[in-house]
Amino acid sequence: MKHLRSIVTFAAIAVPGVLVATTSFLTPLTPGTLDRSPEQVRMPTADTRVICPGPLLTDDEAEGTDAEFVDDSNVSTRVVSASAPISAADGSVSAARLQVADLGGSANFDNPSSDGFISGDDPIDQTKLITGFARPGAPALTTGVETVEGTSGDLTGLATLTCGAAASNFRILAGSGAAGSNSQLLLSNPGDVPVQAEVALMTPSGQRGEPTEVSIKAGKQRAIRLGGLAGGAESLAVDVKVDGGVVSGSLQETVLDGLTPKGIDLATSGADADSQQVVTGLNGKDARLRVANPSDDLAEVSLKAYGPDGEIDIPRSSMTVVAHGVAEADLGDLEATSVILDSDQSIQASAFIGQDGEKGSADFGSVNATDTLADSQIMALPRTGTGKLYLSPGQGQVQVSGMLDDGSLTEPQSIDLNPTGTTEFSPAEVSPDAVRAIVISGENASGSQSDGVHASYVVTTDSGISSVQPAPAPAGVAYRDIRLG
Repeated sequence: MKHLRSIVTFAAIAVPGVLVATTSFLTPLTPGTLDRSPEQVRMPTADTRVICPGPLLTDDEAEGTDAEFVDDSNVSTRVVSASAPISAADGSVSAARLQVADLGGSANFDNPSSDGFISGDDPIDQTKLITGFARPGAPALTTGVETVEGTSGDLTGLATLTCGAAASNFRILAGSGAAGSNSQLLLSNPGDVPVQAEVALMTPSGQRGEPTEVSIKAGKQRAIRLGGLAGGAESLAVDVKVDGGVVSGSLQETVLDGLTPKGIDLATSGADADSQQVVTGLNGKDARLRVANPSDDLAEVSLKAYGPDGEIDIPRSSMTVVAHGVAEADLGDLEATSVILDSDQSIQASAFIGQDGEKGSADFGSVNATDTLADSQIMALPRTGTGKLYLSPGQGQVQVSGMLDDGSLTEPQSIDLNPTGTTEFSPAEVSPDAVRAIVISGENASGSQSDGVHASYVVTTDSGISSVQPAPAPAGVAYRDIRLG
């Protein structure tokens, strides 16, 4: 378990009473080996807190007014939470204490620090707050994944989501204002005081109107219907900024074509805007790429795609995106594909993949652009369907350990990366027992066609398709040079 003993560096912390002299981080010194300089300060660990949005919101307007209306949707919403071992500065190894609570309410359960823990596939009926409590000198390697599965009625399909942390600003590339789409932005406030958020919508023609101000009460979730703000816009990106606090945001979309269900989805923010974006795991029908341009100038974007056997041709090799707008490119049916986008502006990207259902129904799932794999990240897996992990082109090896029902980790298995293509890996290869989560290390890997190696997990069932991404690396421990006085 060598990869579990690496310490993740911590960024952008202000230390009261000292003046930061350098911006570089130093590897933590092992206790008892060397004396630390008085000009070095150990940066603190931080708890990991993520929010799972809860059940899909549905339209009830027709009930009670239309004698023929029957809401016969059979939908279950579940959450899996996990805490994996990680080493502290003193060399000890254990998994963080893990708590799951109702947002703004009491705890459902509180598991102490352990050798590793993963919850059951717990049904939920409201928004959940998952907290991993950092130990002194050790960050919390924890995560949660929400699964929404509809097997009948209007809400047929599969939606999965790696539960996200709260932030003061973020952008979600999902949703639509077109007819048949019910897109709602869900904003959750984990704090103790109300917050004000500004919501701006980016469309193919640019930003739609002025930002909308929204108030979210402490410990509450608020839903904003996007159709009324951007009616007719086929594709959206939602820009959220918060004054005096943080919120967690996700976007749910349900689609109907007349009376035929065309899918359900949950999406959250992906990698931050940059001149390069990598989306991997495009494995499905009718793949679409969505790009947002938050800059004040036109963005020219080049596209390259890599399947399992190397670079492949796709219908579009470039895109143009207006300032403060979005654009989409249809890529057709794809198999195990990574798309690398390069631009003269900072952009953000996501993609959508589809699957046909019975009697004309269909489902779709969003796949976010992701950050480069870190030394140690965790991904809880949906407990339904079958799935595969996809890795963008790279050199070296990625190590994967499986977490079993009892919280134990298997020995790490090395995955050799394909330098010119997308690598596929089934977590079932790690152990004959059911693998409920995986811990991934990109310590010995580097990108060959892009800046770093990127990962996504795509899951399919008889009625749906969706994806999850690795939880961001936790805030860790480092020593930082300072000048006293």
